[in-house]
Amino acid sequence: MREKSTKSRDISERLRQEILGGKFDVTRKLPSEHQLMRRFSVARETVRAALKDLLDKKLVERRPGYGTFLADLAETKAAQKFAMIVPDAYYPFYARICRGIEDAAKKHGWTILTAALGSGSMRERALRAVEFSEVCIREKVSGVFFQPLQFLRDGEKMNRGILKLFKAAGIPVVLLDSDFVTPPNRSEYDLVGVDNTGIGYALAKHVIAAGAKKIMYFSNPLPAPTSLKRGTGVGIAVTEAGLPWKRESVYFADPTDTRAAARVFAGKSRPDAIIAVNDYIASLLLKTLKAIGKRVPEDVLLAGVNGDPLAEEAAPPITTVAQPCHEIGATAVSLMFERLAAPDLLPREVFLSARLLERESTRGKKK
Repeated sequence: MREKSTKSRDISERLRQEILGGKFDVTRKLPSEHQLMRRFSVARETVRAALKDLLDKKLVERRPGYGTFLADLAETKAAQKFAMIVPDAYYPFYARICRGIEDAAKKHGWTILTAALGSGSMRERALRAVEFSEVCIREKVSGVFFQPLQFLRDGEKMNRGILKLFKAAGIPVVLLDSDFVTPPNRSEYDLVGVDNTGIGYALAKHVIAAGAKKIMYFSNPLPAPTSLKRGTGVGIAVTEAGLPWKRESVYFADPTDTRAAARVFAGKSRPDAIIAVNDYIASLLLKTLKAIGKRVPEDVLLAGVNGDPLAEEAAPPITTVAQPCHEIGATAVSLMFERLAAPDLLPREVFLSARLLERESTRGKKK
């Protein structure tokens, strides 16, 4: 009995994915029980159990004498639309995630409602995001992909306000790249990104293997949850290696501030390796280090995160961890389909693999 139950669940899941993927949109009719029996090499009762599961999920409906058809949710899918609220869409990292969402949605016959939030201050973009949230609700979008607002003292409050609007309207949300609450706390929303603690850990292990003994984690002021997680990962690796890790090993400052950079190297605990929160901060910090007479990698190793073109184009090229941006977007769409099909699912957090790209900025020391 257990084997039949497992087979019926497997068949139900396969058909669910095909339904949400648009396989039956043209005819709106599923194969007959006999056809499904032949396709999956199972008995009739197993097929019927799988179809009952789809009925319970309101993905299909039975029409006596005619067969099994897509329910209203699937039938109207092509006419529905999603929305993207990505305040940092002008930044290459997030632009690639947006492209992944657009490509995956288009493949399944969905449209994407977007807004040009601009490249002004984060406060300006945040206010536009709030306005666009109201537009999404008026347009009755089926779901929203949301990059939480960052680098604002009241950012969590604003994020909660936006999400409250969607919750009241019954519109599901999938978070992109980061949660909006301080780790280790977790919100009630689905999230797609990477293991940021693991990224920090991998970069620290990398510079330690390159000979670094005093490692600093550098982030911009008002760090996002992803930044805090990366710093935690760096600290774990440094501590495991028996190297010093103190309060001053984590530095939150403007990467263009030459006086702040000079203070970092003024004391005895000056670092011989700096891991920046992302490639943008690393590239700005590289220029600042040059301005105060510090050479990369001869005097200090430098690494970032994201795999942005500016890291590769820097002089010297900056070691980074490349995130699978397009896949993050595509996975977010898959999660949204699943959320629409089963609104009561527990919140899910999906981490995709990232790849460390060693470059000249961390090749200056010997083991």
